[in-house]
Amino acid sequence: MSASTTKPEPKPRTETKQVRHDYTERELAEMGGDLSRAVAKSRGLEAEFDQVRQAYKAKLTEAATRIDTISTALMNRWEFRMERCRVVLRPNDRKKDFYLENAPADSEPILTEDMTQADFELDLIAAESRFEAREEIALFPPAGVSQGVLVVGRFKGRWHTALRINIENRHKIEERLDSEQKSIKSRFDAIKLAAGRAQNWLSGTLGDDNAKGFKDPIAAAVELHKEREE
Repeated sequence: MSASTTKPEPKPRTETKQVRHDYTERELAEMGGDLSRAVAKSRGLEAEFDQVRQAYKAKLTEAATRIDTISTALMNRWEFRMERCRVVLRPNDRKKDFYLENAPADSEPILTEDMTQADFELDLIAAESRFEAREEIALFPPAGVSQGVLVVGRFKGRWHTALRINIENRHKIEERLDSEQKSIKSRFDAIKLAAGRAQNWLSGTLGDDNAKGFKDPIAAAVELHKEREE
């Protein structure tokens, strides 16, 4: 008989099954890093999404506004626009008119507003710039807001005057030099007449008794110009 032979042992049978696995410390550390990166990426995507959403929301708002603007313009058949305008002041009426810069001279104003204090000041400067030897004469020493000024100036060889008096912000007279008003050949005579008007205005406004206190200061202010010739 031949020698007996041993049979090879069969290979172990294997199958893949879902079983519990306890993570090692190294695996847990790696998973922690992965989690942090995933959270950061998620937040970045959310921020990017918010930016895109806001951008499109702004575009939608812009489109809606444009629709409303065009619809309103079509319905009204006009709109407001910024245009360069020529300004004409009317101090006597305390108004200022606006004309389109290139509009014909006989055109109607497109807008009328009340003059501001700055308008009156600019108009005063422009109007009185034509006068030569213009001078402001203090009629009496200022007391708080109360003050009195006599303005004198020459235009085409004739002297014109204006009074600007403020009494405690309760009584005011504000004139400007006007070439259309009465003029005097002599500078001193023009000042005397204007000073007399000032005293009469004070008497009519404050009463004779209260106005007496201004008489001597006004007379002294006028006397300083008696010997001056222009």
